[in-house]
Amino acid sequence: MRSKLVSLVKVIATIGPASSSSEIILAMAKEGVDGFRINFSHGTKEEWREYVKIIRESEDYVGRPLALEGDLQGPSIRVGSLLQPIPVSPGDIVIATLSDQVGLEEKVFPIPCRELFREIVRGDVIAMDDGMLKLEAIEVSEDHIAFKALTPGTITSNKAIVVLGKEIELPLLHEADMERLRFALSNDFNYIGLSYVRRASDIEAIKILIRGFGGYAKVMSKIETRSAIANLSEIVNCSDAILVARGDLGVHFPLERIPQLQQMIVETCIRSGKPVALATQLLTSMINSPSPTRSEMVDVVQAILEGIDMLILTGETAVGKYPVEAVKWLKRIIKTYEGQVKPRRSPPPGDKKHEKFAYGVVELAENIDSKIAVFTKSGLTALRIARFRPKVKVYAASPNKRALRELSVIWGIEPLYVEAKDYSDGLDKTLNALVDQGKLVEGDVALLTYGLRDEPVHIVKIVQVTSKR
Repeated sequence: MRSKLVSLVKVIATIGPASSSSEIILAMAKEGVDGFRINFSHGTKEEWREYVKIIRESEDYVGRPLALEGDLQGPSIRVGSLLQPIPVSPGDIVIATLSDQVGLEEKVFPIPCRELFREIVRGDVIAMDDGMLKLEAIEVSEDHIAFKALTPGTITSNKAIVVLGKEIELPLLHEADMERLRFALSNDFNYIGLSYVRRASDIEAIKILIRGFGGYAKVMSKIETRSAIANLSEIVNCSDAILVARGDLGVHFPLERIPQLQQMIVETCIRSGKPVALATQLLTSMINSPSPTRSEMVDVVQAILEGIDMLILTGETAVGKYPVEAVKWLKRIIKTYEGQVKPRRSPPPGDKKHEKFAYGVVELAENIDSKIAVFTKSGLTALRIARFRPKVKVYAASPNKRALRELSVIWGIEPLYVEAKDYSDGLDKTLNALVDQGKLVEGDVALLTYGLRDEPVHIVKIVQVTSKR
């Protein structure tokens, strides 16, 4: 049952009003979701705490580790609090005020960001809703901006704002984000999504905070600005994972460049051994439709063939009418095409012995047509193996539930909980668990190993399963 649900390419579903019930979250887990995302720009601590509780209960029910990813707002500009949405038509005049919230004033919305009011000038255009709504500044004062609507749309609370052609320098985290980070770490989130990353020092600062708070979460950097593209290599090297955030990329760059940028980011991540996720408009039509469009399916297939680790459903599951159906369709597309991924593989350069060991394990396993079983305490060896996109099945066994949850969204990895007193015992118990669970059957060959450590002798076992076991 569990093996059928585990795919090579992993699925993360965003929790929101449409998917906040225990029934929907469990249904998505049953359909094979590998992790859940909570966007901390929306909702309250009480709501997030309830989501976490339901996700952990669903994890126990389906018998698979489920990753938790939480998105921080980061150095972004957002609409403040509105009592009700503001519909906008082309030519309408709307007023932004320097405040956290407004009442029921017609066509007035708050932006609690003094830096925006300092930097914006007449003629500047701001975009919201991944560029769908555009407003041109026609009058600017120190605490009010009059905008003329260029496109139709709706202004809602907490919507991200981008100034076209400008990157306004903002603090990395505000106090609300600090509280959200503390919440995520105290609730054992596995990945922290950092929005609007500009440079490697942003990631280093977050990692220092995580360690300072006594946390263990990995940092997933969102690539969505011109600065991030310019500093891509250093950001990838410093991050634990990368998210290709196509929504804001499509605001900062011409739309026709997005496929090229997506491919470049994915290739950089795979070459560097860093997990990479893709989000925004995967199956957007399913917000209102029970099935995706043909073009959406082609887009998802292209991402799969590029070698993406994770596909993240956002609005489809957060606010859509068909959250479970969106998961079903995404898993269906993945299962149909993930076997066609062609590894772009070459031996790691230089003296990177851990990466070379992982490369050698993959090459050997493929040459003898064996499954790979890794016993790992931190998850690093399994992560290194996944980098090379093996054509054979990979199991990662560990006594560390945190590591298993982190690995649950990594390409090709099927996590397995195994308790053992040491690495040698771990290999034996991993083999026994795989046989007992029917993941290895008579005649199967398994290559068993653990992470390369500072020991004079390292074990790599090749075992053929027989009826005598």
